[in-house]
Amino acid sequence: MATTAGNLLQRTRCVYFRDTAMPCNKREPGTGCPAITGSNRMLAILGTSEHCIATNPSDMCVALAALEATIHVQGPKGTRAIPIGDFHLLPGDTPQRETVLEPGDLITHVTLPPPVKDAKQVYLKLRDRASYEFALASAAVVLSLKEGNVTRAPHRARRRRHKALALPGGGGGRSSGNQQTLPTSARLPRRR
Repeated sequence: MATTAGNLLQRTRCVYFRDTAMPCNKREPGTGCPAITGSNRMLAILGTSEHCIATNPSDMCVALAALEATIHVQGPKGTRAIPIGDFHLLPGDTPQRETVLEPGDLITHVTLPPPVKDAKQVYLKLRDRASYEFALASAAVVLSLKEGNVTRAPHRARRRRHKALALPGGGGGRSSGNQQTLPTSARLPRRR
């Protein structure tokens, strides 16, 4: 039986991590990451380091990030509410450390903010076969649209509101208050 906390804490499906005869910085720091030059089709191209390119296999984490979930933790130091965007760590120099959880921490529950009025959301997963397969790539987004323009940007874009939202073929977006409006080149086609 699967649990939400178990899904958040899934370990990588990297073949080098799973094969204890192979070196792996995630499993045994300092031994190397043969995936970088070896068989790595199922591994990360973003959020990697020179020490590790393993990916988190959770489909649910991708959707929870788009929905801006909060993970609630009870531990020796008390309770914490951790935004999902801060929960998982990039490999950096410590690929063996995957989350911000400390020894003795327990995930008690996960909350989602109220749904965004008139928002559209989608989750897409690219995989080799139709069922029981981990993603080669996946994406989730929650967007608000008004007259074909995006009026609510994904959470990562809002975090970087001070920077222009760069889009292929178009300029940056403009921000006013809580909204980000993308340039005309970023307009989504209208459904008929």
